[in-house]
Amino acid sequence: MNPLKQDLILRFIRAFLPAITHAHQYTTAHPLTLASINSAYDYLREAIGEDEGMPLLFVDDRIVVNREPLEDSLYSGRFIQLFRSRGIHHLHLQREISLQEMTAFVEVFTVNPKSLVEKDLFPHLRFGKVGLGYNFDAETSVAEEGEAEPVTTVDSGNGDGGSEEQQKAFLISQQFKAIHEQDTDVMIGVYDAFRNHRNLPDREIRMVVADIISAIRQGSTVLLNFSPVRVLDEYTFTHSTNVCILTTAQAMALKMKDDLLHDIGVAAMLHDVGKISIPDEILNKPGGLTEREWECVRKHPQRGAEYLVNKPGIPSLAAIVAYEHHMLHDYSGYPKVSPDWRQNFCSRMTAISDFFDALRSKRVYRDSVEMTVICEQMNRMAGNILEPFLTRNFLSMVTRMFPGLTACGGNDR
Repeated sequence: MNPLKQDLILRFIRAFLPAITHAHQYTTAHPLTLASINSAYDYLREAIGEDEGMPLLFVDDRIVVNREPLEDSLYSGRFIQLFRSRGIHHLHLQREISLQEMTAFVEVFTVNPKSLVEKDLFPHLRFGKVGLGYNFDAETSVAEEGEAEPVTTVDSGNGDGGSEEQQKAFLISQQFKAIHEQDTDVMIGVYDAFRNHRNLPDREIRMVVADIISAIRQGSTVLLNFSPVRVLDEYTFTHSTNVCILTTAQAMALKMKDDLLHDIGVAAMLHDVGKISIPDEILNKPGGLTEREWECVRKHPQRGAEYLVNKPGIPSLAAIVAYEHHMLHDYSGYPKVSPDWRQNFCSRMTAISDFFDALRSKRVYRDSVEMTVICEQMNRMAGNILEPFLTRNFLSMVTRMFPGLTACGGNDR
């Protein structure tokens, strides 16, 4: 495939994903949604060029265009997941598609997916759907062509769909699932902004933090639904969400006020933004790092802080936390500071959440660590590596989150 054409298709995908996110959060009439749809449409038209159209086929975890697979990327994976959740396994975007038709498709896709079965609704946008077992009224994750995974429901055993408490827990778990899907798209925008030296999507970031605070208030025990372990590129995005959830929960347990609570959530979400400056071959290296590679890793807090400082709509606390989150309680971490330096309270909470979630996640250079082992290790580190009072508070919270957990290694990058 022509490299330019492939690049345009990937640009279309990258613009289409935030269009769906904005349509969910606002409407298709919102300026942010319209801007994303317009951008996606322009890239699509340029990618189609003089061809009759652009067929996109989803094969396993790859997008295939005219029998040629696109290069792997987080964006294409999210794109496939988005359409497969509606039972769609291939698209054919025809050259005659208009901007109005694209906008209408985004609206129906997000607001009323049942209408996707009306094939005449979008004359220049054809798609193949799953036939057997697909249910528009339920949350499904399509596995193979022609079949879907069974829908998870809450059942108390008496046929009434479960107790009120069970149903509430299920609804909150679905809320956290939706938060993670939205946040992945927001974090993609954050990292794109970092790469291209643009301002951050501050409003979307604050909306995700507000959703997290609301979900925690409705049922803190549902925090065990924070995102599953991931590897490679997607780890960065899900880890940011997890650290935001865990740090916000810590702050709420300490009765922090709302304004400060929101700032803490934003700061925790953006704590690792400087990591985008680390080359992938270092960040995802299976073996140990050389001293030169570690030097590159140790620079990411400063680079993150330099990027975040004075960014419109972003609290100054975010730059502080980005700079300090690897400093450690005894200041033996990085970056090195003067003896009279006083680490921010939020930086210490974020460091605890960061350590916990990093160890429970499987990485390319090590396996995940068992929860009990993590808690035992954190107990030993309290007072030197981790702030002791906050660590005890965190472990108490984790013990409540995971029934059966009674007690509550190496550097992570």
